[in-house]
Order: sequence, then structure tokens, then C-alpha cells
Amino acid sequence: MAALSLKTIASRRSSSYPALVAMCEALGGSVCVTDASGKVLLGELPGTDRLSAGVPVLLDDATLGYVTGPPEAAKALSLLLAHLASREAEGRALAAEVLHLYREVHLIEQLSEQLAALLNLNAVGESALAQAQRLISATHGCILVREKDDSPLRVAAFFGRLEGGDGGPLATGSQFAQSILDRGIAEVVNDCGSDARLFDSERALNAVICAPLRAGQRSVGVIALAHTAAGTSYSAADLKLVNTIALQTATAIENSFLCADMVGAVRDREQLAALQHELETARTIQHLLVPRIFPPFPERKEFELHAQMTSARAVGGDFFDFFLVDENRLGVVIGDVSGKGIPAALYMALTRMQVKSTAILGMSPAECFLEVNRVLVRERVSAMFATCFYGLLDLVTGEFQYCSAGHNPPYVTRAASGEVEALADVGGIPLGLFDGMGYIVSSVQLMPGDAVFLYTDGVSEAQNIAEEDFSDERVIGGLGANCELDCRALIGEMSRRVALFVDGAPQSDDITMLSVRRF
Repeated sequence: MAALSLKTIASRRSSSYPALVAMCEALGGSVCVTDASGKVLLGELPGTDRLSAGVPVLLDDATLGYVTGPPEAAKALSLLLAHLASREAEGRALAAEVLHLYREVHLIEQLSEQLAALLNLNAVGESALAQAQRLISATHGCILVREKDDSPLRVAAFFGRLEGGDGGPLATGSQFAQSILDRGIAEVVNDCGSDARLFDSERALNAVICAPLRAGQRSVGVIALAHTAAGTSYSAADLKLVNTIALQTATAIENSFLCADMVGAVRDREQLAALQHELETARTIQHLLVPRIFPPFPERKEFELHAQMTSARAVGGDFFDFFLVDENRLGVVIGDVSGKGIPAALYMALTRMQVKSTAILGMSPAECFLEVNRVLVRERVSAMFATCFYGLLDLVTGEFQYCSAGHNPPYVTRAASGEVEALADVGGIPLGLFDGMGYIVSSVQLMPGDAVFLYTDGVSEAQNIAEEDFSDERVIGGLGANCELDCRALIGEMSRRVALFVDGAPQSDDITMLSVRRF
């Protein structure tokens, strides 16, 4: 950013120029404004050596110029010029900050799009580190991963190598990296020489920042950036950026593991029929990509949540997800991908990753779906699409904002009256069909004890031997008769009712349910 000069403020193009001319005239035209070099900007210099007698115009102890003339008039004009200079400096600083934030958001969005197209672990790691290095100054960086919770860490990607190290700032056996992994909390160390968790080789660093790579309920590794230059340090803003990058990278890494597992599974089962290979692999992908640990947030007492998915033999593309957008907002997602088998499972994985990585940026449900739809349409390689519902619960106020992309409207059970209400159908086309389509946000107020029940059409369209549907009416009846149950018990009862109704008839579609209750 160019240095601020008095000429900028006193030039004819400046918005302040008319006011300055008017003030000079009001002072009788007896004042003169010069820059620090003595060049006249306003008025006429009365003598050849009047700079020393002029009143300085100061900005943060720097002299921008002088005002000469009668003492009181010169002082008044000097104060006005100093005020205008201060406002100009503040405006420039704000513009620079906004530009910096825009660049951060753009690069993070760019990373999300890049990772969505990558299934190779090394490519994912290299892409994430490249974008991280563009946002945060670092001489060294690495991504350490583990395929299973009991597997040792290994290097997936790095830049910069410490003497005697594995590559990057942290060794694969680093106690510091292991502590971040175990606690699941990102950390900054700006005095590496005094941290006992760092190896001798790692203490050659001056500052290091490390964040866990959390995919769903487990940590798949860590990402670390470091600097060796003396006097460097990392801030809370840097920590937040690395955490955001880590969230997006973790999902992509988990997908690369699943892809590798799928390839390995196919190679290991060469004697099985090709169709059996496809169905089993798709089912594995589908179940590994949805949360499996309940309750998911045992430390949070403001709500309870449970979900269940029963896959059909032909394996569809149902999915669900939930996550804390921030300390006070809980996001819940349910969806259904068109098609069956491995293509549907992989498209489900892509859709779920895009929804979550976009939602955690804090966008509204409609903004989230608009961005996800744009990416899916642009990356489209098949005729697949996905219906989806995204709800955002404010844990403080109880407001439940939601948006639908062609999905079944959920139901709300009211604790006070026992009534069951269908959420307003806000329309919205499925994700991945057409670009530029808008989505509508609506909201409903949840009182303490009220719950929202989300489901896929595999519930309402489950058929018995007579080919009769379970129907929305039976869904409403089951909810109304059991609204006092907790979320786990309610889903168990609804599953029992569906199973009793179909009475052994083949299951043709996935059956997925999610319930969240506000306390």
C-alpha cells in the first residue's frame, strides 16, 4: 500500500478539497499548506523561509507537511488536515483488511473445489499444503496420516526438510503431533525450544502450528506448518485458518482411504461375481461415510440426536450427517442420491463432503445449497443427482432454519401438545441437475422438548407383499404415538413399525432416519 501523503488529501481530486478551500477562504486566505518537502499545496507561501515557523501536520508522529499563517488559523487548519489524514489512513487499512479476507475465502473455496476432484492421498496432501502455504507464511509443512486409529503416523505430503527428519517440520513419531491427535485440538507453539514434546530436531523450528485432521468422529492425522526464522510467530487468526483447511482436507483424505480400500477389496475378492463386488463395496463406502458413534456430542446438554440407516440389498445412495457449525449452531443433513451401487455411493460421498465443507464456513442453508449445486453441476460426469435437506438449529434461541433440495419435508413433534407438524415445503430442485437455480430458507421455532424427524422416501415408500406403501400417514401416526420417546428409542420404534408393516417383503430402497431434540 502506497505511503499516505498530504498531497493525496489536498489534491483537487480529493473529496476533502472543497472543504479545505472553503476553510482557507474563511481564514482570510492568509494561510498556506505545504508538503514535507516544502512544495505548496494550497495558498501562497508568504516568505522564502517559513517552514520552520509553520504548524506541522502530524499523523502517528510522522510530519506530512506544514501550515503557515496566523498562529490560530494555522493551528486550526493543521488539526483539520491531521483529522482528514487519519480518516484516510483508517480507510486504507480497512480496505486492505477486506481484500485480505476476500483472498482467504477465495483460496479456501478453491481448495474445496480441488479436493473434491482428488482421490489420491498424496495429491490431496500436496494440494492442501500448497494452498496453506499461500495463506500462511511457513518454511516447513507436512501432513501426517493414519489409516486406522491404532496405525502409526506416516508422511502423506511435505515441504522443507529438517536435518535428520522424515520430511516436513514434524517426525512421524513426534510426541507433539501425537498429543494434537489424541486431544483433537489445534495448537500454536511460538517457543519451540522450550516445549518438551518436541524432539531435538524439531526444536530447530522457531514457531509451529498444528491441527488435527478430523473426519466424522475420528482423527485421520494432523497438518503442521512451521517457520525457522528468528522472531516469527503464529496468531489465533493463523490457527483458525489452519483449522478450516484441516476440516476440508480430512474429509478428502478419508475419501482417499475409502477409495484405496475399495480398490483393495476388489483385488482381494477376484473369485466373487462382479455384481457382488460392486454391491459390497458400495455398501462399505455408504456406511463408512456416515457417523456411527452415538451420542455424537456427549458433552453437549442442549440437544440429543440419533440417526439410523438400513441399506437395501441393491444399495442406494442415502446419507446423513451432523456437525457443529460453531459453538451455538448444529447442522443436520439428510439426502438421497439417484441410482444404485458404487456410482451412487461415490456420488453420495462427493455430495456429503461438499455439503459439510461448505456448511462449516457458516453460510446459510440456501447459500450452502447454491454453492454445492454449482460445484456438482460443474464436476458432473453422470446423470446422477441428489435430493437433500439441511437444517441449522440455533442451540440458544431454538430457531431451526432449513432449506430443501427436492427432499421430503421433515416433521416436528411438539412436546407440549403431542402434535406432529410437517415443515413447510420450500421447494428447491435436487442438487447436481441445473446451475443457477435458487433455494429458499424457511424457519420454525423449536421449544424445549420439541424434536425434528428427518427421513428418506425409503421409509414412507416401504412396501409390503401386497405392494402397499407404508405412507406419510403412518409416519405421522407413529411419531404422534411416540413423541415422548428419546431420539434413539423413537427411531427404534419407527423402524419396528416399518418392519412389521412390510412383513418380510424385499427391501427395495435404503431406509434412513434422523431425529434431533432441543432441550
